[in-house]
Amino acid sequence: MDDLKANVDQQPSSEPKNPTEESTKTTDTTTHDDTIHFYATIAFIVVIIVIGVPMWWKTTEVYRVPLPYAEIESLDDVPIKATIRMGLFVKSQERRDILLFELSKKFENNFAFNLQLEEFTLDPSLVDAAKTPAALEAAILKKYPLGLGDFVLIEWNKLEDDVLVTSERTAFISESATSLKIYQVLSSWILQEYKLKAILGSRDLQTSKNRQLRLNTAPMQPHYEILISVLNPRPDIQKVHWNARAAAENYIAPFLDGLSTIANFTVKTQWVYQVEIQNPQKQIPDESRLRRHYAIQEDALPHVITAFEKKLGNQISNDPAIHLVVYVPPCGLAPLRIYRRDGSRASANNVEAFTSAKWGGIVLANPTEDAIAKCLEGSGTTEFHLSSQDVMPVLLYQLRKIFDLENNIPLLDSSITPFNSIEPRIWEVDNFIRCNTIYRIHSATLTLQSLIQLLGGIDYIVIADQVGAAIKDAHERIVLAKRLLLDNKLLEAAAEAKQAYVSAERAFFDPSMLALLYFPSEQKYAIYIPLFLPIMIPVFFSFNSISKFLRKRFGSQKKQKTE
Repeated sequence: MDDLKANVDQQPSSEPKNPTEESTKTTDTTTHDDTIHFYATIAFIVVIIVIGVPMWWKTTEVYRVPLPYAEIESLDDVPIKATIRMGLFVKSQERRDILLFELSKKFENNFAFNLQLEEFTLDPSLVDAAKTPAALEAAILKKYPLGLGDFVLIEWNKLEDDVLVTSERTAFISESATSLKIYQVLSSWILQEYKLKAILGSRDLQTSKNRQLRLNTAPMQPHYEILISVLNPRPDIQKVHWNARAAAENYIAPFLDGLSTIANFTVKTQWVYQVEIQNPQKQIPDESRLRRHYAIQEDALPHVITAFEKKLGNQISNDPAIHLVVYVPPCGLAPLRIYRRDGSRASANNVEAFTSAKWGGIVLANPTEDAIAKCLEGSGTTEFHLSSQDVMPVLLYQLRKIFDLENNIPLLDSSITPFNSIEPRIWEVDNFIRCNTIYRIHSATLTLQSLIQLLGGIDYIVIADQVGAAIKDAHERIVLAKRLLLDNKLLEAAAEAKQAYVSAERAFFDPSMLALLYFPSEQKYAIYIPLFLPIMIPVFFSFNSISKFLRKRFGSQKKQKTE
């Protein structure tokens, strides 16, 4: 027993000899595992938040080219003003100085024009040798050549009116013409300030006689198609002869050449058959050989345009079309006249026509009474010859109305020489170019400002490279066109304004900006949140584990230091 007890006493005990040492080993193991979990959590957070979220944000952002927002917004700070070089030839030095001073004062604070007045003089021998106004005008223009947009006032003592405006860039003034009368002619006829006020400001204006004026012309586009259509509703009973192509080449083409600086024109002709006016036409007795004619009311004319437009084929080109329609009424409803609401004739002569400023015009080419009578007798097909000398002046007048070249503002003791050619008057072309240049600069500016306001307010619209390039090009050309216009370089300013208008319109209507127009940021978040939320929940809970680990670690270190 004693030996067994001794052996038992000699066996090693299974109880730990140092409990403190074993506890330290367990704690170190636990701390090591927590540290590994801590750094794993940190790595997971870094991958998700620092790398994943920015990568997702970058790959899902909308591509937007940087734009000169501030520069475009400040375009209105520089007004659109044109410099006009104007010469004044007056024999008396005293009267010349007075007119120069008074005209300068009247244009001193003009909203659209800087008047550059120049004193024109001639050698007395040349003045004495000029026996006619034309001779004096030729002598002055030989010494002082005029460019695009320039104008000169020439005094001539034998005038019936105070001011006589010619077809050139000149106007004759009498010895009694006041500066006020000259200013009225310049403002209303030569420079047509009321148009610029309608373009740059209010569309409704009041003349000196409280007569309301409106800018009814269509905005000038870079390209136009002039479509001359001859409508013969009954080719079976009346055969119409007319060389429409030759008439267009001899009348329309020379007229449009003067306006080609602003727009390019393509002239086409066509014949359309079996298209007839369907509106009611009332028979009116008269004293003619036929003892009657037919009337169509002025109120029905818009419906006539609507019916004709479907048959004219204006969809053959993307360019805006101006329709010039020559309608030959059938013999059974001819001659056809236009009547007003009060029952009076709209035209005092035999020319029946009407114009729609934004569409075109229609001429009612009634057959002669002999052709109508022969047709009504039922003696087969009737031959009818259209005369270009009767039809084309009406079409040219309609084009003048459409392009707003016609000036209907009456001025007392002032007149304009009658037309002596098919082409518009030279100063009319100058004013046409000037007004449309200012219009295009103003329109391009409004387009750009509206566009950047839209792009700045909606940050999910794509701004592609071609859109950004068009916007920057339009902005640069607007600034350049304003400077050229102020430097009296009208031709160069017109070219820059045309390109600025085209670039601004191209940027505004570019289809690439509609790619994400109906996919705003709210929808993007609604799609991606269900994807990222299950991943982000463990990340958020990991912050709690990190907080506990840090508190435990810093707490144990603090406790050890205290002990």
